[in-house]
Amino acid sequence: MRKKYFLFVFGLALLAGLVLPVFVGRTTTSAKAKAITVKVGVMTMDDEDKAEWKVISKYAKKHGNVTIKYVQFTDYSQPNKALANGNIDLNAFQDYAFLDNWNKENHGNIKAIARTTLNPIRLYTKKGYKSVKELPKGVQIAIPNDAVNESRSLVALQSAGLIKLKKDVAEKTPTDITKNSKKLKIKLVDSSQTARSLGSVDAAFVNNDFVLAAGLKFKSAIYVEPVNKASKKWINVIAAKPNYKKNKAKYAAYKEIIKGYHQKRVKQLIKKYSDNTSMAAWNLKLK
Repeated sequence: MRKKYFLFVFGLALLAGLVLPVFVGRTTTSAKAKAITVKVGVMTMDDEDKAEWKVISKYAKKHGNVTIKYVQFTDYSQPNKALANGNIDLNAFQDYAFLDNWNKENHGNIKAIARTTLNPIRLYTKKGYKSVKELPKGVQIAIPNDAVNESRSLVALQSAGLIKLKKDVAEKTPTDITKNSKKLKIKLVDSSQTARSLGSVDAAFVNNDFVLAAGLKFKSAIYVEPVNKASKKWINVIAAKPNYKKNKAKYAAYKEIIKGYHQKRVKQLIKKYSDNTSMAAWNLKLK
């Protein structure tokens, strides 16, 4: 009786030994996320972008088996078109105001799905002026020629006390200047060229995407746009097509990319490379 019992127990143990590895193997395989590639449109990367996205890529790969493929653009007119046409899955280059304006002008419906950074626009010069107060009468100032950044730059000049603008106009242009005591001459230039124009103008507003590439330093600006409650529209975002939740696998991948962006390490890198002049915006409280 004992011999038969022993053989029975031994048999069960042997059977369990054969079956258990197969069971465990299947569980491990099913738990691993299926590999997926996400194309992200960005402006031409500088050292800051490369450092931040390296951390984000590593996180997305580790936690969601997501490979990020970067598609780099040279001017602001390209990334939304590429997204709308399905050539990329996401883009990360614009603020709320730019996105809203682009949708309006192009009958688009691209959606902001996550916040990234807030980058105050800055005024630079190579003429030796240390502040806007030192700018003499008649100086020429280059500002970006796209509707949003053109208006933003003019509002910044107003906050600096150099001009006054009409109050009842949403998107400001030079024709909306009502007071110009220093007789400033405004020159409209493509956003990607304002830094290069510093050799021929007295000062220029340069968007953050082009500061480091132009050999400028963030802290060398003679004026920085103030940050307050009105700055919400200048918060940069990750954007997607309106049906971005439809593909469950890609939606899951997008969430991993966002989690990767919203890491403490990325926040530290934003501060480091911008000389603490830009800020992580995903949990930013504006006053």
